[in-house]
Amino acid sequence: MEKEEAKNTADNNSSTNQETPKVEVLIVRHKQLFETLKNPRMMWRVLISLFFIIVVLFAGLVFVVLSIKSFYPYNAIQTNLYGATIMKTEDKEVIYWLFNTAELWANSGIEVHENDELTIRASGASFTAIHHLVDHAERNSLPSDKWVDTDGQNKTEHRDVLRAKYRINNRCEEGKLLMQIVPPENQKNSTEWSKNNISLFDNKQNIEVIGKGREKLKIKHDGILHFAVNDIVLTDSTIKEMYEENLDSIIEVSSQHTDSIKEKIMKLVRNIPSDTTHLDLASLKKLNNDYFATKSIDYSQIGLRLGKYPGEENGYPLVNELIYYKKETYYDAWFMDNVGSFLIVIERKK
Repeated sequence: MEKEEAKNTADNNSSTNQETPKVEVLIVRHKQLFETLKNPRMMWRVLISLFFIIVVLFAGLVFVVLSIKSFYPYNAIQTNLYGATIMKTEDKEVIYWLFNTAELWANSGIEVHENDELTIRASGASFTAIHHLVDHAERNSLPSDKWVDTDGQNKTEHRDVLRAKYRINNRCEEGKLLMQIVPPENQKNSTEWSKNNISLFDNKQNIEVIGKGREKLKIKHDGILHFAVNDIVLTDSTIKEMYEENLDSIIEVSSQHTDSIKEKIMKLVRNIPSDTTHLDLASLKKLNNDYFATKSIDYSQIGLRLGKYPGEENGYPLVNELIYYKKETYYDAWFMDNVGSFLIVIERKK
């Protein structure tokens, strides 16, 4: 009986094992992907395609960025104390500054350093003798002098040729744009500046001629950029030199001078003291009226052709504008005489 039951149990187990179903998992959704992964050749094709897609996208992004930067190229924009607008990139600066030509050695506040490379462009107009404009306006006539650009003008009149050597730079045109790099400790500012400081800017070797522009100008030392137009700076020494030369030319041309008159003139002139309050203006006027007013020579056509002393109708040649400047310590003639403005654009490579 027991054998029979055991046999029946074994038969039942065997029947159960034969009827258990098998489970097979089929990936249908990503079947192609898995087939590709199984194929090395197909896999390399996919990777190469992805690489080219990434390269193209990156190149497109770079192009967009560079295009935007071409319209908005500067990372930072600043304005310094003197009104210069400075636009900076990683490796250079572009600076815009409006220069008032009435100012002598105007401080731009633009700092430069040794081995910097500058490219400078300038445009605008100036006039170096505004009183001539006033005179011609009163007479309702056209002025002989003209407004000039940053290259100035080459005057060929006898008076201008004689005066040329007294300009800041006697080798280039009147009114031409000049630049000087001044050490920070000597820079011109609104709080401390007088005629005594002019000597700080009198280093001819340090003056750069700019005109309409200069390219690849190499900076030799650290400093601040200062600008001026090429004209005559009326210092004590310049006034004295011009006055003496004017008298020398008159004496040389006029054969009517006697030695005694010449001696009186030169004694007065060459002994004008530094203290201008002691200038013997009365003696000059008397000598002028007693002698020169009686002569037929047109002294205004001789020498530097200086202007008249204010209020003196017959002031020429002894009592003229230089005597007035000397007596009145009038050093604002530059500011009163010059008018105009230049737009200066500077590209500085660090």
